[in-house]
Amino acid sequence: MGIFGNLFGSKKLKTTDSDFGEIESFSIRGNDVGWQINRKFLDSNIEILIAGNKDGISGTQKQILLNALNNEQEIKAESKKALKEQFDNAEMEFISIEKHFELKGISVRDEGFEMAFQEKEGQNYFFNVHFENNKQVGVSIDG
Repeated sequence: MGIFGNLFGSKKLKTTDSDFGEIESFSIRGNDVGWQINRKFLDSNIEILIAGNKDGISGTQKQILLNALNNEQEIKAESKKALKEQFDNAEMEFISIEKHFELKGISVRDEGFEMAFQEKEGQNYFFNVHFENNKQVGVSIDG
Protein backbone atom coordinates (compact mmCIF):
# COMPACT_ATOMS: atom_id res chain seq x y z
CA MET A 1 0.00 0.00 0.00
CA GLY A 2 2.92 2.37 0.56
CA ILE A 3 3.62 4.92 3.25
CA PHE A 4 0.84 7.35 2.27
CA GLY A 5 -1.72 4.58 2.10
CA ASN A 6 -0.75 3.46 5.58
CA LEU A 7 -0.66 7.00 6.94
CA PHE A 8 -3.94 8.17 5.45
CA GLY A 9 -5.86 4.90 5.46
CA SER A 10 -6.72 4.74 1.78
CA LYS A 11 -7.75 1.08 2.08
CA LYS A 12 -11.54 1.00 2.28
CA LEU A 13 -13.70 -1.57 3.97
CA LYS A 14 -16.96 -2.81 2.48
CA THR A 15 -19.83 -4.63 4.09
CA THR A 16 -23.44 -5.41 3.34
CA ASP A 17 -26.00 -3.93 5.71
CA SER A 18 -29.43 -5.57 5.98
CA ASP A 19 -31.21 -2.21 5.48
CA PHE A 20 -28.83 -0.27 3.24
CA GLY A 21 -27.15 -2.91 1.10
CA GLU A 22 -23.46 -2.55 0.27
CA ILE A 23 -21.75 0.27 2.14
CA GLU A 24 -18.16 1.48 2.14
CA SER A 25 -15.94 3.04 4.78
CA PHE A 26 -14.69 6.61 4.49
CA SER A 27 -12.45 6.55 7.58
CA ILE A 28 -10.84 3.91 9.75
CA ARG A 29 -9.18 4.63 13.10
CA GLY A 30 -8.39 1.45 14.95
CA ASN A 31 -11.70 -0.36 15.38
CA ASP A 32 -13.74 2.84 14.76
CA VAL A 33 -15.06 3.03 11.22
CA GLY A 34 -16.94 5.83 9.49
CA TRP A 35 -19.38 4.33 6.98
CA GLN A 36 -20.87 6.04 3.93
CA ILE A 37 -24.34 5.23 2.61
CA ASN A 38 -25.49 6.61 -0.74
CA ARG A 39 -29.24 7.17 -0.77
CA LYS A 40 -32.00 9.27 -2.28
CA PHE A 41 -33.73 11.50 0.29
CA LEU A 42 -35.86 14.61 -0.24
CA ASP A 43 -35.48 14.10 -4.00
CA SER A 44 -31.68 14.40 -3.78
CA ASN A 45 -28.92 11.82 -4.12
CA ILE A 46 -26.98 12.26 -0.90
CA GLU A 47 -24.18 10.78 1.15
CA ILE A 48 -24.99 9.66 4.67
CA LEU A 49 -22.08 9.42 7.11
CA ILE A 50 -22.57 7.13 10.08
CA ALA A 51 -20.25 5.63 12.69
CA GLY A 52 -19.64 2.02 13.48
CA ASN A 53 -16.89 -0.54 13.71
CA LYS A 54 -15.32 -3.05 11.38
CA ASP A 55 -18.41 -5.25 11.70
CA GLY A 56 -20.85 -2.54 10.53
CA ILE A 57 -22.96 0.44 11.50
CA SER A 58 -23.60 1.50 15.11
CA GLY A 59 -26.98 0.12 16.22
CA THR A 60 -27.95 3.35 18.00
CA GLN A 61 -27.11 5.54 15.02
CA LYS A 62 -28.77 3.14 12.60
CA GLN A 63 -32.06 3.42 14.50
CA ILE A 64 -31.83 7.24 14.48
CA LEU A 65 -31.19 7.18 10.72
CA LEU A 66 -33.96 4.70 9.91
CA ASN A 67 -36.41 6.74 11.98
CA ALA A 68 -35.48 9.88 10.04
CA LEU A 69 -35.60 8.18 6.63
CA ASN A 70 -39.00 6.67 7.40
CA ASN A 71 -40.39 10.09 8.34
CA GLU A 72 -39.28 12.06 5.29
CA GLN A 73 -42.19 14.53 5.29
CA GLU A 74 -41.74 15.35 8.99
CA ILE A 75 -38.01 15.92 8.44
CA LYS A 76 -38.72 18.11 5.40
CA ALA A 77 -41.23 20.22 7.37
CA GLU A 78 -38.78 20.65 10.27
CA SER A 79 -35.98 21.59 7.84
CA LYS A 80 -38.22 24.11 6.11
CA LYS A 81 -39.12 25.70 9.44
CA ALA A 82 -35.44 26.03 10.42
CA LEU A 83 -34.29 27.35 7.04
CA LYS A 84 -37.21 29.77 6.72
CA GLU A 85 -36.33 31.20 10.13
CA GLN A 86 -32.80 31.93 8.89
CA PHE A 87 -34.21 33.77 5.86
CA ASP A 88 -36.66 35.69 8.06
CA ASN A 89 -33.80 36.76 10.36
CA ALA A 90 -31.92 38.06 7.30
CA GLU A 91 -35.10 39.81 6.08
CA MET A 92 -35.11 37.72 2.91
CA GLU A 93 -38.06 36.02 1.26
CA PHE A 94 -38.11 32.24 1.64
CA ILE A 95 -39.89 30.44 -1.21
CA SER A 96 -39.04 26.75 -0.70
CA ILE A 97 -36.23 24.38 0.17
CA GLU A 98 -36.08 23.28 -3.47
CA LYS A 99 -35.77 26.89 -4.71
CA HIS A 100 -32.97 27.93 -2.35
CA PHE A 101 -31.07 24.76 -1.39
CA GLU A 102 -29.68 21.41 -2.44
CA LEU A 103 -29.45 18.71 0.20
CA LYS A 104 -25.90 17.37 0.18
CA GLY A 105 -25.80 14.91 3.03
CA ILE A 106 -26.67 13.65 6.47
CA SER A 107 -24.26 13.01 9.34
CA VAL A 108 -25.57 10.79 12.12
CA ARG A 109 -24.51 11.07 15.76
CA ASP A 110 -25.61 9.23 18.90
CA GLU A 111 -27.81 12.20 19.92
CA GLY A 112 -29.40 12.85 16.51
CA PHE A 113 -28.32 13.89 13.05
CA GLU A 114 -27.40 16.89 10.93
CA MET A 115 -28.54 17.67 7.40
CA ALA A 116 -26.24 19.79 5.20
CA PHE A 117 -28.03 22.04 2.72
CA GLN A 118 -25.92 23.92 0.16
CA GLU A 119 -27.17 27.31 -0.93
CA LYS A 120 -28.01 27.21 -4.66
CA GLU A 121 -27.45 30.90 -5.37
CA GLY A 122 -23.80 31.69 -4.82
CA GLN A 123 -23.16 28.20 -3.42
CA ASN A 124 -20.85 29.64 -0.80
CA TYR A 125 -22.81 28.64 2.29
CA PHE A 126 -23.88 25.38 3.89
CA PHE A 127 -26.84 25.51 6.26
CA ASN A 128 -26.55 22.61 8.69
CA VAL A 129 -29.85 21.77 10.36
CA HIS A 130 -29.36 19.85 13.63
CA PHE A 131 -31.99 17.31 14.73
CA GLU A 132 -32.81 15.42 17.90
CA ASN A 133 -35.79 13.05 17.98
CA ASN A 134 -36.64 14.17 14.42
CA LYS A 135 -37.13 17.78 15.58
CA GLN A 136 -34.83 20.57 14.47
CA VAL A 137 -32.92 22.04 17.38
CA GLY A 138 -30.71 24.55 15.62
CA VAL A 139 -28.90 25.67 12.50
CA SER A 140 -25.25 26.40 11.92
CA ILE A 141 -23.96 28.13 8.80
CA ASP A 142 -20.58 27.37 7.25
CA GLY A 143 -19.05 29.58 4.57
